[in-house]
Amino acid sequence: MMTTRQFSLRPESDLVLWCARTAVTDALKERIRQKVQEPLDWGVVLDLAGYHGVGPLLYRHLSTLCSDLVPAESLTQLRQRTQAGALLNRVLAQELVVLCEAFAAHGVPVMPIKGATLAVSAYGDLTLRDFSDMDLLVPKGSIAEAQAVLLAHGYERNDPSTELAEADHEEGPYHVFIKRRTLFRVDLQWVMAHQHFRFQLDRPEFWQRRTPVPLANKTVQGLAPEDLLIVLCVHGSKHAWEMLKWVCDVAELLRTHDHLDWNLVFSSASTWRCRRLVLMGLSLAHQLLDVPLPKAVLARLSADSDVQMFSHRMPCTLLADRRVGVSESQAVAFYFSLKDSWWERWRLGLMLCRDQSPMVTTPPAWFCWRASLQRLARLVLPFHRAMRSLVPSRIRGPINRWVEHSG
Repeated sequence: MMTTRQFSLRPESDLVLWCARTAVTDALKERIRQKVQEPLDWGVVLDLAGYHGVGPLLYRHLSTLCSDLVPAESLTQLRQRTQAGALLNRVLAQELVVLCEAFAAHGVPVMPIKGATLAVSAYGDLTLRDFSDMDLLVPKGSIAEAQAVLLAHGYERNDPSTELAEADHEEGPYHVFIKRRTLFRVDLQWVMAHQHFRFQLDRPEFWQRRTPVPLANKTVQGLAPEDLLIVLCVHGSKHAWEMLKWVCDVAELLRTHDHLDWNLVFSSASTWRCRRLVLMGLSLAHQLLDVPLPKAVLARLSADSDVQMFSHRMPCTLLADRRVGVSESQAVAFYFSLKDSWWERWRLGLMLCRDQSPMVTTPPAWFCWRASLQRLARLVLPFHRAMRSLVPSRIRGPINRWVEHSG
């Protein structure tokens, strides 16, 4: 059922949103056919689809439902992009299988996350989800062995400082490897991190519950659906759901696995302190992409006013007025607002005040904690300055690390 939005979308965004799913209802098919007959900026449609990583889904529905109504040049561009992406996906999937077999042969635990395995397990089709690299979860204690396997297969360590885009990526403490003379890129990951954001990926539960995923006529190990759902919701929230593709990931996983163990999902999310980030992903999938959810889950969403408020503000670039949205540059304020507990929220607040974050002095208009955070800053900053002048750095360091990683 279509939901009423608090903030309107651009006409082009409506079309992209309605096509950003593997299957559409008869009612939605008619909406799509009507929309393409309205005045649309097709350059904007293609740009939105490309930016949000949903070009293959858009092409699937436009080409089957209304190819006669779409400008031929636009449909051709979309088809060419989709075909190129599908070819890259297949090549990456084959390489991923080779690497997983190599890791297994050397006794190095590895588990692909997102990318090819997500396309297969959630979308049911390797070509329907854009991806350009291979994210590999490895135990933190096996990083050296994993690097050795990659080096033996022609990969070399990428130096982020040599590439501006890479330096600005800030995905956290992982190792990036590029295979010489190819498009293959591998990200070895054990934690998902950003400025003031950290979520552990190397968890015993992930390894214990892993499940086989068929890929390129072979089988690799992937995250269990319940764990994958949590990782997808945390990842999207980390980036303030800047890309529609990340909402699609959650939506398609839920459609494909309609018998999830919801008790396990919420007990794990609570233990890992990301319960409200999971609610955020579920709310967006429901509000934007009409994913049905159990009544008990809908009740949890309805009870969280912050989640409801944010659900109408993202993805920011789809809104008719981007100024009312939540952009990725405001991500710190976003996940400050969605901390699971009072202690976690104000521990982050202490760090923001200590670092004199712009979020304290110039917070977004929608940020309801601005006055409280500014009062905290007036208390913390004099204390912090005094501590810097009186306490040796060898003592300040451990205190700062305790504040950042405790709780």
